Amino acid sequence: MKTTVEMPDDLFRRAKAAAALQGLSMKDWLTNLLRREVGNAAPAPSSMQNTEKEADAFLNELNQLAADITANWQGPQDAVAAIREQRRDLGT
Repeated sequence: MKTTVEMPDDLFRRAKAAAALQGLSMKDWLTNLLRREVGNAAPAPSSMQNTEKEADAFLNELNQLAADITANWQGPQDAVAAIREQRRDLGT
């Protein structure tokens, strides 16, 4: 069924942003919201689950990089040396 909903512009922008942050269209976001509100919650869409898996994998990669840096760098001088090396490689 199609319907028209009128709402203030600022509320629409915030709702649209909330939907985008969850990787959902406005239609899907509103449908999920309404289902939760009336007690007929639907399971999370698979696209959301994939997004969460990708975010977890990215976070694990960042944590591994942080651990490698902590293990190999002795202090700020190592960071400065790494930046200088990158600049040399880039020719700046």
